[in-house]
Amino acid sequence: MAMTKIAIDRATIEPWVAVAQSSRLLADILSQIGEPLKGSNFEVMNAHYPPERSSDWCREFLTAGIEHMTLWADHVAPLRFHEEAQVTHTFRPVQTLSRAAIESASQAAWMMNGESARECARRHVCLLLDDLDEQRKAALGDERKKRLKLARQVVLDRLEPFIVEKDIGRFPGYMNIVKEAAATVAAKGSGDADLVDSEAVERLWRASAGSAHGKRWPSLELQIVNPRKEIAPGLFETDRVPDPVAITKILKLANSVLTYGVLRFADYSGYEPQLAKVMGAAQERLAAVIPRRPDL
Repeated sequence: MAMTKIAIDRATIEPWVAVAQSSRLLADILSQIGEPLKGSNFEVMNAHYPPERSSDWCREFLTAGIEHMTLWADHVAPLRFHEEAQVTHTFRPVQTLSRAAIESASQAAWMMNGESARECARRHVCLLLDDLDEQRKAALGDERKKRLKLARQVVLDRLEPFIVEKDIGRFPGYMNIVKEAAATVAAKGSGDADLVDSEAVERLWRASAGSAHGKRWPSLELQIVNPRKEIAPGLFETDRVPDPVAITKILKLANSVLTYGVLRFADYSGYEPQLAKVMGAAQERLAAVIPRRPDL
């Protein structure tokens, strides 16, 4: 197998750059959203379980997603670069970072998309308990595991006057919440077939997960594979190059879910009335640092 390099034309890379700049805008917007305002949805949600505020958890999920995408943004569209610098794109990093951003943002979207403050709070506690379970599995030593098991019980004891464990339910898993988040984004007006079709969303997620784990099938499906000379009966050398279409699809999904999550977070924090001002300030700051193409 040989990795072939091809030049990327402007039409192909423009959607990638748009996602890169969007991630920087989202980072700025989120930084401008402060504590939940009085009367906001988050103020009501946070009151259901004050020791662990829903707003803090959502912010953390969205921050994680933005960090993944801004790391990729610094690769594809650096704000400073040498005129002779070249950027080489391989297929795994963009798939892996986009997948992580989608999963992070989908948790925030899932929590905020409950039909009532109580349902949003239930989903929050569901994520909290799952987090403790994962932390316990990763803990070293029986004593540490015991303390984390006790911490989980403390949460349940505090909630007992309001809800019992069997009614809290379990975290539905990343695949389900990613599909739900994509469907929500599609319902808000996206015409992208890869967001509307749940099977397409699942394929994007599974392919990105497989590429992160070094699975063979994504390396074939997410790249353009060209056979070369036959080195044994039925066995050929190949040239492979990342499929630009596959890169664009996963980037669009990540950007759509993350954008929805950040705007929803601003709304739930009570910042919707000043959102236009917040976004305008972010756009001005970004415009001031974006390098200008010499041909424009």
